[in-house]
Order: sequence, then C-alpha cells, then structure tokens
Amino acid sequence: MFERQKNFATRITGGRLHRSHFIAIGIGVAILLWFMTGLFTGSGPTSTTTAAEEDAANGVMPRVRVTESVASLRRGSVIIRGRTSAKRAVEVRAETQGSIAELPVEKGMRVAKGDVLCRIALNARDAQLAEAQALVKQRRLEYDASRQLAEKGYRAPTVAAGSKAAHEAAQARLKQMEIEVGQTNIVAPFDGVFDDRPVDVGDYMRVGDVCGLVVELDPLLIIGQVSEDRVGALQIGAAGTARLVTGETVDGRIHFVAKTADPATRTFRVELEVPNPDFAMRAGVTAEIIVPGNEVLAHRIPSSVIALDDNGVIGVRTVDDEGRVKFNRAQLVDDTPEGLWITGLPQKVTIITVGQDYVKEGQKVEAVPANQVGAAL
Repeated sequence: MFERQKNFATRITGGRLHRSHFIAIGIGVAILLWFMTGLFTGSGPTSTTTAAEEDAANGVMPRVRVTESVASLRRGSVIIRGRTSAKRAVEVRAETQGSIAELPVEKGMRVAKGDVLCRIALNARDAQLAEAQALVKQRRLEYDASRQLAEKGYRAPTVAAGSKAAHEAAQARLKQMEIEVGQTNIVAPFDGVFDDRPVDVGDYMRVGDVCGLVVELDPLLIIGQVSEDRVGALQIGAAGTARLVTGETVDGRIHFVAKTADPATRTFRVELEVPNPDFAMRAGVTAEIIVPGNEVLAHRIPSSVIALDDNGVIGVRTVDDEGRVKFNRAQLVDDTPEGLWITGLPQKVTIITVGQDYVKEGQKVEAVPANQVGAAL
C-alpha cells in the first residue's frame, strides 16, 4: 500500500518527491485522524457546558454578594411625562363671503364668547334685508284682507290660503337675510385667547376661510401617556400635581383616562385638568404629572439589581435560607435619585447585589454579605 501511495505521489509531483513533501503529507494525515477521534473538541464539535455547570459538577459553588433588605411603608406615585394643551382650540371660519371691513380684536387678546373677531362688509345685504322686511309687511296685509273676506264669504278659501302661503314665504326670506347679515360678524365661540389671525382688513373671505384661532386655556390640560401596568392605579377625579419645565407647579385632578391603548405604543392617554385663571401657563410646554398612590410595603434597591427572567419579566434574584437562588417578580412603586422602590418581595429578604446575572433559579450559591471584609468576588 505504501508503494502505491508513493507511486501516486510520484505521479502528482512529476517524479520529484522530496523529504519535505513526505513530512507535510504525514502532518496532514495526523491532523485528520485527530479530528476524527474527537480529541480536538472532547465529546463533539461544540460544547455547551457553562462555567457554572462545571463548577457545580466539581462541587464548587459560585459566590455572590448579597445584602439584607427589610420592607418599609412607602407611598408610591405614578409619574407621567407629557405636555400642556389647551382644553379647546377652534379655528373660527367664515360662513358667508365678502371682504373684511373691520378687525375689532388683535391676536393675543383675551376674548369672551360672542365677541366679534372679524367683520365682513355688508355691501348690498342691508338693502336686501330692508326689502325682505317690507315684503313681509305687504304679504301680512294681503293675507289679513283675504282671510277676512273669506270669512264673510266674499272670497274663495283657496285665495286666502294662497295669501297665507305668500306671507310665510316672505317670512322665510326675511329669516334667511337676517342670518346672512348676522354671519358677517364672525364671533368667538367661547371665552379664551384670540391666538392667531391669518387675515387683514381688505382681504376677501370665502365660505370656510379662517378668521383666526381661539384657544381655551382655563382650565388647562396636561396630557401624557401611561403604560399598561400603571393605568389601573389612575381614577377619574383623583388628585394630581403637574410640574412644568418652565418652573410652575400646579395641582389638579384627573379629567380623562383612555379605555383603549394606542396600538403603536400600548400606552393609555391621560389628561390632568388644572386651573389657569390668569393664563400664565401656555399650551405645548413639557410637563410631568405626579399622581400619588396608596402606601405599600416596599424595598429600596439600586437599579443595577433589577434582572429579567427567561420570559422578560422584571424582578430581583434573592437567596433563601438554604442558599439557593430564587427569582422574585417585582413591581415599581417609585423612582427616586436614591434608588428604586419595589414591591412584590417578602418583608425581609436577602437580595443578590453582585453576580445575579451569572446564576439561575434553584442554583446553590455561596452568599457573601456586602459589608463583610474581603467580600469582593
């Protein structure tokens, strides 16, 4: 067999096979045999054994740093980021056409319901109104005369009925002209601020053109979005406080909590209504809503302790009396600069503060108190 391999090699190299060629071939065969026997990877092509499993198999328990925590009463709060918004904002539009004759209110001024914002020139409307009024008087006299003659038998009832119809038609025409003349005065629909005015005297307005924007700022709304796990803590009418980025702080009450979530964010719209009698607060300002909750037993922990289980549930890993790891689901009560306040844990618990990401539930560990000298892992 060796002779055949030698002849084959001789043919490939053209009969010029040197000692170095035989050495390279031998090394290649040795590497191939090494892979085939599994010496390179042990039991197979890949190994899924973790360091923790190897330590457990060797009787070595992983060390974790722990701290004792005792729950205390804490009044939680729901914090919602949002912005201020006018309770109502309406673009007041023309209902008849014509050129603007007068603008009695400047933009930025406070207005009351019924105040004239834009006045359209009457042109021939006043003459048409006077004509409609005169026609009503004439038709009324004709109808009265026909009715009296019909009652005495000097005129057919049908003639009296025709006079009545003519009188009613004249009244309808008069009503139409009165409405059209009234529509030349574009008025504020409610108390508020005349916040914008895109037209000027002499501009021609068609039906539907905007005279200006009226906003209602008292009361003011603070609008935000709350997550699905916190919306249950909010009730309509509940007291809340708003802190504006401009520095103002004002108290109010929950005005609205949506029953359906935003399909994109899975959050619910919340509106806090706050008084703003002097219009000092503006719409569109970033704000924060704080709604106080009930007192609950909670633990204060650093944010670094928070962990996730295999299903993505938030919680913390603790050590029980037997030294085994346990995962405890937790709910956020409050977020403060000093740490997170969470509930859902026993009143007294040993929390893993270092090494929680390298152990799993049920695993036996060596718990080292954080305040013990030489507790570094």
